[in-house]
Amino acid sequence: MGDQAINLLLLRATPKSGSKNVSGIASALRLAKQGEFAKVVVTYSSQSNNLYGYFYLKNPCKIAPVDANTFLGELASLLDAFELSRIVFVNSIKGFSSAELPQNRYTVEMDFELGWEREVFAWYDNEHLLGLASVPGCVDTTRSINLDHAPYSFSFYDLVSTEVQSCGSWLKVRNTAWSDKVRPHFSNVRRTMFSFL
Repeated sequence: MGDQAINLLLLRATPKSGSKNVSGIASALRLAKQGEFAKVVVTYSSQSNNLYGYFYLKNPCKIAPVDANTFLGELASLLDAFELSRIVFVNSIKGFSSAELPQNRYTVEMDFELGWEREVFAWYDNEHLLGLASVPGCVDTTRSINLDHAPYSFSFYDLVSTEVQSCGSWLKVRNTAWSDKVRPHFSNVRRTMFSFL
């Protein structure tokens, strides 16, 4: 799996406790890395104090694991904990509201029981991503694989607001017979709502 073309590097980090300048950290990351990457996106969840940085490669290519300390340099001093992962996109779908500007990125990270990979990925690609992409307020959906750090499955949904996640259309997609079949076999699940910085 490690020989696949990488789409982005994902920084999962915790800003230093008491840091009130998360926007400043985001600006510093973008400034330091904007020339190296096609796009740099930084998101933050105040509820979990997690900062996720997405560094999109200019061209997908095979790369070796990247040392997070070397990548961050002096910026590492702004963070309590961090890791850098190589991410491979598997499926990306434009959403109902693809012409709108997203305000939030909702991430779902998980592993699953041995023997359930094929079923879970089939559910994602043939029902779940398509269904959520069709919900008004959903800008796009992406399923990807984290090659370096658990959880292994990493999906994210760009939304025009946090309210999209609680609307009837979204909840209907989440509560299907196929969803009920696969969900008990998820493990190490992390669901986080982020705001773009």
